[in-house]
Amino acid sequence: MYLIYSLLFTLGAILTAPYYLWRLRGNLISGAGWRERFGVLPSQFQAPAGDGRTGALWIHAVSVGEALAVAPLVQELQRRYPSRRIFLSHVTPAGRQASESRLPGVAGRFYLPLDWRWSAERVLKRIQPEMLLIVETELWPNLLRAAHDSGAKVALVNARLSHRSFKGYRLARPFMRRVLDFVDWIGAQSATDAERFRVLGAKPERVTVTGNVKFDGKPPQQGELVSQLEKAIRGAGRGPVVVAASTMAGEEALLMPAWEEIRRQYPKALLVLAPRHPARFDQVAQLVASGGKSFIRRTALAASDAARQDQLASSEILMLDTVGELAGVFALADLVFMGGSLVPTGGHNLLEPAFWGKAVVFGPHMENFRDVAALFLNNGAAVQVHNASELGAVACELLRDEPRRRQLGEAAKQMLERESGATERILARLHPWLEKSVTVDSSLRLTGSRAQ
Repeated sequence: MYLIYSLLFTLGAILTAPYYLWRLRGNLISGAGWRERFGVLPSQFQAPAGDGRTGALWIHAVSVGEALAVAPLVQELQRRYPSRRIFLSHVTPAGRQASESRLPGVAGRFYLPLDWRWSAERVLKRIQPEMLLIVETELWPNLLRAAHDSGAKVALVNARLSHRSFKGYRLARPFMRRVLDFVDWIGAQSATDAERFRVLGAKPERVTVTGNVKFDGKPPQQGELVSQLEKAIRGAGRGPVVVAASTMAGEEALLMPAWEEIRRQYPKALLVLAPRHPARFDQVAQLVASGGKSFIRRTALAASDAARQDQLASSEILMLDTVGELAGVFALADLVFMGGSLVPTGGHNLLEPAFWGKAVVFGPHMENFRDVAALFLNNGAAVQVHNASELGAVACELLRDEPRRRQLGEAAKQMLERESGATERILARLHPWLEKSVTVDSSLRLTGSRAQ
């Protein structure tokens, strides 16, 4: 089965290579992290002989959302187990950038190797982890098998399976059962996620509902940008401020009629538009420009207060074409629309605007965050619209009703407090493993497993 999977993975890598080469055009050498994706890591990642420290921890967070979600857990691991080196891996450049800004003190970070056994073993031999923690949903069969065979404990933390992923994995259920045999523990976000892992073949005693670590996050520091924008918005007489967060392909075009309706009732309103993926920044800018909207890109904001004020006075849209600043910008919002929900991409997490006590609206497509969305709705902490045409009317209604917005935001904050604690539950489960001394050198275990 693993041979067939590896052959199919190789075929898929060959077929998709032209697309990724095209995306990396102009940045082919430095932007791809090719050596790391083939398992070649810097020599300084290997602990010196006789270092004497306990085994390393390898934590994989695929992109921005996972990197930000796991940050409190990583920080607590650093505090409680200072002798352990912690390495972070990512798939996307944006995820790597997010971890660099939130978790600067780790021993190293790298791009996840492509899922061949030999590339995974290269990484395992270099950093010699005693534990591999995978955040949310990254089930790479060769990686999990190689990590388990090396002697490392393997755990999925904050684990979830979206409806779409679950349907796909069920088609290969016999194989997935074998893959999940190499996972020592799964800390699932919800009872639904836990049951889905069990259906795929995870041993019931290895699956625990721990909750969502994103409930344990704290509002990020507002940073210099937020204070600058707040001053410029006030000086330009703009308001209310609507944040359209993490929008996906096709969604910006659906948002524009709703924005026009808001502008008719609030001519001084300002839209902060934050596309989800950096690769789409230029495309979204062209779309906004072609619609005749006046806008300014965040990267084009002037350095001086007076110039920024003039820019915002003459622009109806501020496009946030940066990574890692959206979480702080929520603090400026009078109303937040969470993207990925008007188009069938599964939605995005609602928790960051809730930290600031903001009223949130989202669309019908929240399949990837079904439990979180239901929690918000059941607690009166958000509003769901059925389609794009309804969005404008609902947004205007909420902008007119400040007490209602305040009520929504307060309900969201109270819900966050009630649902917190997942990080502590995960740490309690990992503690026996983390306290256990390393008695066998990881590289020897890896060599032995390959010889079997």
